[in-house]
Formats: sequence, C-alpha cells, structure tokens
Amino acid sequence: MKNITKILFIALFITGVSTEMYAQKAEKAEIKEKKEKEAKPLEKPAAVGHAATDDYVNASFNLYTKNQKITETLSDAANNAGDLTDTKTDLENQSKEVAALLEKSATVLTEAKTITPKTDSIKAVKAINQATKALNETQKAIPGQLEQIKNQEAKK
Repeated sequence: MKNITKILFIALFITGVSTEMYAQKAEKAEIKEKKEKEAKPLEKPAAVGHAATDDYVNASFNLYTKNQKITETLSDAANNAGDLTDTKTDLENQSKEVAALLEKSATVLTEAKTITPKTDSIKAVKAINQATKALNETQKAIPGQLEQIKNQEAKK
C-alpha cells in the first residue's frame, strides 16, 4: 500500500511539473509573438554600387519612410487634423508608386543576379529583398491609413 501511494505521489508531482513547464513555454511563445508584432522599422541597406539596384532601394525606402511619417501623423490626430486631404492624396499616390515599384522588382532582381563579382550580387539581392519587404509593408499599411482618415473626417 505504501509503494502504491509513493508511486501516485511521484506521478502527480511529475504531472504538475510537466504542466507548469508547458504553461511557461506557452507564455514565452506569446511574448515572442507580441515582440514580433511590435517590429522595429526596417533599416535601409547600404548602397551596392549597381545603379538600378540602388535606385530601386532608394525609391522603396523613401516611400517606406514617408509612409511611416504618415502613420505617426495619423496616430496624433488631435494635432494634425487640418491636413487630412493632403495626406489622403499622398497615400493614393504612394499606392500607385508602390504598385509600380513592385512590378519593377522582378526585373531589378534578375539584373542583380548577373552582377559580378558574386559577393556584390549577393549584397544586391539582399538589398532588393529588403526594399521589397519595405514596399510590401507600405502597401499593407495604406488601406488602414485611408480608413483612419475616413474615420477622422467622419468625426468632424
């Protein structure tokens, strides 16, 4: 009888420890998810030395930076309520520019893969991928920003 009791207590102890460890892993996963959602702004890569690549990267990150400033402006709506029409027009123009640059990305990427030496080609491809990521984030942000403007105009 004593042996059975000991075995049951050990089993319960192991189950309790296992459950606690699983709960801690789940908490860590949630914290990691939150950190990923609060991602840092993308950083513009250094110039590669290939004109088409550098132009694409510069244009992409200029749009990205401009869009980030608009996000900041919209988050502080009380102090920036007057220029919503200009902001809306700017966002619509950005949307067109983003679409044009994304169409151009495949061509620029193909050119970048032909750069010699190969190390420069790798740098160029990484820069283009980073620029395309910035464009995709900008493209995702624009509909939400336009919705914010619409909501702020409705409150007036």
